[in-house]
Amino acid sequence: MRKPVIGLNLDFEEKGGGYSVRPYHALTEKYIAAIYKNGGTPIALPSSNLDVDAVLDLVDGVLMTGGNDYDPTLFGQEMPLTIPLKISHQRSKFDFLLVKEALKRKMPVFGICAGMQVINYLYGGTLFLDIPTEKPHSLNHFQTPEEMHLPSHSIEITPHTQLSKILGNRTTVEVNSRHHQSIKTIGKGVVVSAVAPDGIIEAIEVPREKFCLGVEWHAEYEISDADTLLIKAFIHACRS
Repeated sequence: MRKPVIGLNLDFEEKGGGYSVRPYHALTEKYIAAIYKNGGTPIALPSSNLDVDAVLDLVDGVLMTGGNDYDPTLFGQEMPLTIPLKISHQRSKFDFLLVKEALKRKMPVFGICAGMQVINYLYGGTLFLDIPTEKPHSLNHFQTPEEMHLPSHSIEITPHTQLSKILGNRTTVEVNSRHHQSIKTIGKGVVVSAVAPDGIIEAIEVPREKFCLGVEWHAEYEISDADTLLIKAFIHACRS
């Protein structure tokens, strides 16, 4: 049986640094391993060409990954003067077009971290551009890379949502966390399906779409069976 082909967007380091002094695309291994492990075939979708139709012709669904900050001015928010953002302008434009066209085609879309945020942006929502600055009394939502295989905090799942059904109607889950931005206002037609104890929105979904779900935590680490159930549900939706 043919395995569903899952497109994954990539980070883009426009000025180089780290891996190479030249511009490069990047994707952490955890995303690729999670797709393979749960029955899909991953394919990288570089942002060098804004012709998203060409790449979407190759895939059955799209996993929008975490990464650098999106350009808030593309989505109606002002660029903050006092908050340093690490923005990939090329990725910002590509990812917005990718999600928009994928949903237009009724493709399953699963967003992780920044991937959830761009889904909300698409429907007209906004972000807290820096949690420590704008919500200083929040939990620590930024684990170190070494801590990512461990739980950071719990989340409360909204009953009767798609997320709740996927997770067997459980009401709480322990998740990891590595993000400094979060959803501020919800987009039109978007439903909140989980929140952290400090009120930070941790999961969203769009009921009118075939499968459009986003989580703020890094489910690709599969620190619990809840993460695995989510990834399997997404790949199953891509198969059907």
